[in-house]
Amino acid sequence: MADQSASNTRLIRLQREAGLSGEELARKVNAAGREMGVSLRYSRASVSQWRSGTRPRPPVPGLIAEVLSRSLGRSITAADAGFPQGGGAVSSGDDPLDSLDALARLDRTGGASPEDHGHSEHVFTLHGLVAPAWHPRTVSPAPHGRGPHPMRIGQSEIDAADEMLAVFSKAEALHGASRVAPLLRDYLQRTMAFWLRCPAGADTRRRLLRTAAHLAYLCGFAYFDLEEHGLAQRFYRISLLLAAEGDDAWGYAVALRAMSVQAFHLGHHGHALDLSSAAVHTAPRETDRVSKAFFHGQVAVTQAQQGGREAALRSLRSAERHLEAATSRPGPLAYHWAALAHQRAVVRGLLGDRRGATSDFVNAVRWRPASERRSTALLYARLAEHQLSGGELEQAAVNWHRFLDIYPSIRSGRARSALAVLRARVRPHAAHTSGQYLLARATELWRLPARDL
Repeated sequence: MADQSASNTRLIRLQREAGLSGEELARKVNAAGREMGVSLRYSRASVSQWRSGTRPRPPVPGLIAEVLSRSLGRSITAADAGFPQGGGAVSSGDDPLDSLDALARLDRTGGASPEDHGHSEHVFTLHGLVAPAWHPRTVSPAPHGRGPHPMRIGQSEIDAADEMLAVFSKAEALHGASRVAPLLRDYLQRTMAFWLRCPAGADTRRRLLRTAAHLAYLCGFAYFDLEEHGLAQRFYRISLLLAAEGDDAWGYAVALRAMSVQAFHLGHHGHALDLSSAAVHTAPRETDRVSKAFFHGQVAVTQAQQGGREAALRSLRSAERHLEAATSRPGPLAYHWAALAHQRAVVRGLLGDRRGATSDFVNAVRWRPASERRSTALLYARLAEHQLSGGELEQAAVNWHRFLDIYPSIRSGRARSALAVLRARVRPHAAHTSGQYLLARATELWRLPARDL
């Protein structure tokens, strides 16, 4: 921490206005840190130091500002809270290429590098969950001119971008995000951003923007998998902006759904419901059936969490009907009956149908394609957690061992967290033979270096 000579009167005033005690502020800052993949252990004494003029290192000033923003219901910056140049924010604005440039500049000027996955700067914000309503473009997108460029973009660049999207998608699903995220981020910031600033015909540019939007969506999901939610949120926002510029309502809806999934995961359930509903309403009428199921399935999850039993079941039935009517697979999304079974398990669990949730979890694991190794591992872990909650230790142990069989081959923040949950949940059962063996195996894997994480 860096010392300052005077008390932080701005922080004192805002903390008082928010009605937060020192202990409450510290606890909320620690929780906000977890949203960006950072483990913090601040206490009431830490808050006293901040109030007396001590400035914590980034990203903490940005986290303090976010906590105050949520408590007060208005946007508070780090500077507002008495931390000038406090870090934690990357200007996004409405230009996706400027947003990519801002992230790259942060990498070069002391922020986290792509290889570090951004742990030091990027704060997840509730304000970032606010997305403008979709509006079709009335004119074709123009190049982002930054001086003369020696090349004109054509079909070869579109083909290359589409091929890279397929490669990144397959690698991320098979191996987890850690080995893919920095490469994908670099490809977006260097290659795609350069091409989007080069001359191109209107149709060529529109197609390139749409592929770039999906690459940004995939990059956001990769950082979501790494549990670095501030950075994931920024790439989801970039995906949203690229889709808007490319007049791609489908891509815009995909980004909204991704933001909903993230909000739900972090416990912001009202925002998650709003975003999932917006995705359904944004998707064009001619959207393929698989995509419609993809959107409606997420709405069902968010409705169930908010207590809308009948609405959730209706949305599930809509997703099922769309998937049954789908005539072509695979589509542009990796969504299938296994993914819908997982969402159905979550919905039924939230609605109190334990037996139905168990059946759906089993089907979700059974139907997962072998190429989706990371998702399969996480499903085994979720099924085991569900079974242990119902007192089924032996069956839970079987599925946790299946999770551990896959775990060493993937690099995933969510898998690492699932391993932590396993150890915590099984520890009370360590006297039982199956619990003892499972805990020993999990602890051995936990102690291995978390490479790339």
